[in-house]
Amino acid sequence: MNDVIKKHCTAEWCEYVRFHSKKQVFSAGEYIFKAGEDALGLYIIEEGKVKVIINNNDGSERIIRLISNADILGHRGFGGDWKYSVSAIALEKSDLTFIPLSIFNHVMKANPDFAYYMMMFFAEELRESERLATNLPIRNVIASVLFNIYKVFGLEKESDTKLSFTLSRKDIANQAGTRYETVVRVLADLNKEEIIRIDGKALHILDAKRLEVVKNGKE
Repeated sequence: MNDVIKKHCTAEWCEYVRFHSKKQVFSAGEYIFKAGEDALGLYIIEEGKVKVIINNNDGSERIIRLISNADILGHRGFGGDWKYSVSAIALEKSDLTFIPLSIFNHVMKANPDFAYYMMMFFAEELRESERLATNLPIRNVIASVLFNIYKVFGLEKESDTKLSFTLSRKDIANQAGTRYETVVRVLADLNKEEIIRIDGKALHILDAKRLEVVKNGKE
């Protein structure tokens, strides 16, 4: 059972969720759900890595969120017409717990701590979306993408600096809303400043604190 449920729900409700939830496994590149499909419940990632994307008017895709172990997925389909406005794709083999919508609603109403956690989760996600929607210089936006990869996916167990999963340069450009060439240039600058280190397709985070400073535009 996911730590979020254990921490914020009573033992009886944890067992209730355990009984009614369903374990699902997705392969790398497999859709967990697609935009336009009915929102049938909530997913919690037990182990794995997932990207959430939106489709632009020109048919292209943009990554709006990266998620990993213990993160919540599927809530963007709640309310309104109860359909997903985004799509979710596994970046690697991922184990998820699916909680049907009716069960989620019962748990929310019966467990104030869980309801408060979800409210703060929604508020933080909205705050970060609003921050990225401002007209930040592209260097800061790309730094935000890199810092988010670092915070969500972490480092390899056998390395103090190498990201456990590095998005392709194309996907970094996709999430930052810029061109591939711009990403290459900014990464080269950050590499020269010894904030990151480019290692082929992989990236190393040499100075997370400085990267966060760049992310926040406080250089």
